[in-house]
Amino acid sequence: MRQIITERLIIRPIKVTDHDELEAILLDPAVVRYTRYRDVKTPTNFTAIFESHFLNTAYTFGIETKDEHKLIGFYEFHPEETTGILTYALAQSAWGKGYVAEVGSGMMAYGFNVLNFDRIEAHYASLNPRSGKVMKKMGMNDLGSIGTFPSPHTGEVRQVMAYELTKADWLLNNNQEQAV
Repeated sequence: MRQIITERLIIRPIKVTDHDELEAILLDPAVVRYTRYRDVKTPTNFTAIFESHFLNTAYTFGIETKDEHKLIGFYEFHPEETTGILTYALAQSAWGKGYVAEVGSGMMAYGFNVLNFDRIEAHYASLNPRSGKVMKKMGMNDLGSIGTFPSPHTGEVRQVMAYELTKADWLLNNNQEQAV
């Protein structure tokens, strides 16, 4: 079983028993406001995506606290050729605690070493700059705006921002960190 342990977290495959906790996270409009899961609005919608997407995959992980063994979010890669597009979400109770950046180092290693990505990319809405700050903390490089999309609620046009990390940059940064 693939599992990554950090100081405060366990990153592991999502299990059938995670259904209710993950459902509560993904049905929270504030959590999914800027994610690809913002259209998952009912328990039936969630269960369908839980069974077809979140279970039994090498690309999706639950984020669990070590102390309480509570699922607080997920971290996943969407493969596109040799690039992994990163998505993550945390329960509101876990916001602002540095969890995503803490998970990032191990997940980058997994993406490059196990999934063999040449590049990892992450996107965020310009209205959510905190996500960009987290991506920077994970060692990713700012690509700036890569396009626009209309808000599903207001029709307002939003910028899609992106960060990336190449395997070459990751290896270089890891070697530098190990040499220090």
